[in-house]
Parts: sequence; C-alpha cells; structure tokens
Amino acid sequence: MEATLRDVVGVHGDGPVVVHSCAPDVPFALLRRAGVAGISFDFSLLTERDDEAIGEAVEGGTRLLAGVVPGTDGPLSDPGGSVMGVRTLWRRLGLRPGLLPEAVTLTPACGLAGASPAYARTAYAHCVRAARSLADNPE
Repeated sequence: MEATLRDVVGVHGDGPVVVHSCAPDVPFALLRRAGVAGISFDFSLLTERDDEAIGEAVEGGTRLLAGVVPGTDGPLSDPGGSVMGVRTLWRRLGLRPGLLPEAVTLTPACGLAGASPAYARTAYAHCVRAARSLADNPE
C-alpha cells in the first residue's frame, strides 16, 4: 500500500500533494511515509489514539488541514469555539504554541458538496475568522 501511494504522489510531480480522509483512524504515518505534504481530515473524528501520529507528522513538517467547520448547512459556533479542540490537542502534544498557525490550516470538515452556496461562503469566512483567532492566541 505504501509503495502504491508513493507512486501516486510521485506522479503528481509539481507542487505539494495533500490527501483528504473523511474517515476515523486517518493513517497519518502511512501518508507521511508515502510523501504527502499535507493531510486533510475531519477534526471531530480524532481520538487520543491519533496523538502520537499527529505529533510526529507536525514535527516532520507535514501540514495539517483540520476540518473544524461542518460541511453542511447548520449553525456555527463562535470562531474561538471552533478551534478549542485544536488548542487542546496542541497542549496535549506539548508542541510549541507559535508553531500552531504555521502547521495547521482550518477547513470545513469534509468538503461543501452538500452545502448551499450561501453556507459555503459563510463556512469559509468562518474558517478565516477561526484561523485569525488561532494565530492571535495559539494558547
């Protein structure tokens, strides 16, 4: 499996490859070994079992695209509330707070195919506000 993924990543050639997983148990280590530059995932599906693999990914320079905003129409929390889990994970991993905005990009959890156009615009704007909140106060 790893060799096949490495071949797929290698075919891309120019620019970084980012892989998205909507499922629990994202194979962070496998994807890193295959050479992806970033891993996109639904943050709400993480468990503490993922901590070590996530920490190793960050320390190895892999970009995390954390899906913290629902991908379908619905109410959104305040931007600070959307990133509370990301801050908690960061503290649990013992990573330097200043690294957080450099290593993590905030996104919708799993695409916006089922969302209305108005919600899609709102969701992306919410991601921007949440990212600002995270950058201004990583702790």
